[in-house]
Amino acid sequence: MVIDKQQVARHFSKAADTYNDYAELQRNIGETLISYLPNKLYPLAIDLGCGPGYFSRSLKAHSSHVVALDLSLAMATKAKHYAQPCAALVSDAEHLGLADNSVDLVFSSLAMQWCNDLAAALKEIRRVLKPNGVLLFSTLSQGTLFELEQAWSSIDSHRHVNRFLTQNDIVQAASKAGFSNAKFHHEQRTLWYEHALLLLADLKGIGANYVVGGEPNSTNRGQLKAMARNYKEMFGEATNNMQISATYKVSYGVLIND
Repeated sequence: MVIDKQQVARHFSKAADTYNDYAELQRNIGETLISYLPNKLYPLAIDLGCGPGYFSRSLKAHSSHVVALDLSLAMATKAKHYAQPCAALVSDAEHLGLADNSVDLVFSSLAMQWCNDLAAALKEIRRVLKPNGVLLFSTLSQGTLFELEQAWSSIDSHRHVNRFLTQNDIVQAASKAGFSNAKFHHEQRTLWYEHALLLLADLKGIGANYVVGGEPNSTNRGQLKAMARNYKEMFGEATNNMQISATYKVSYGVLIND
């Protein structure tokens, strides 16, 4: 199924004012990603999928000029004000609209999972990178939110969790895009909640509640309660006050445009 970029932008725009209240995981993953940044000054850096601009501001310590890009106009506007002085543009990773060989650093944390073709997006980024330019990105891989998917499985036949690429698919996409100098790190992060509805609130709060092929208006309150009961029964931890786990599989890439 094809990711509807307008729907993605709409969901993130709705969350522009609430994102920072729910984005602890996103900040932690981004901090890990930026720790992989080779220590030098980058004349022009792009924050691709910038959200409200937390890392657009952080990148200013590493770059003399930062441009924030996002599918969502509301998010790009937030980033422009938060990281000022900072240019901001509405842009898609698969169609950047930037000149060839013009960028020294592309930083992209938890945006690539919204691409229809990761290899095509990486190839587009490689096109705009200067020789020896750097791409740092993080994305989610298969197994992310598997608990939520299983908790829904006996309730209805609709899709409630997006499909994610395997770790191997992500590595192969970099090779397919022409990056011969690529290093990857994969990890698992687990969040804990009192109940599943708090997890859903987190996803909505950051705008990540668009599900490709899902039926957003088909779920009623009774089904939500049944899913939450399933989740607690299947994944509640007796040793952790019966809190439920939510798993995120994270892949980090450091790619050099040799």
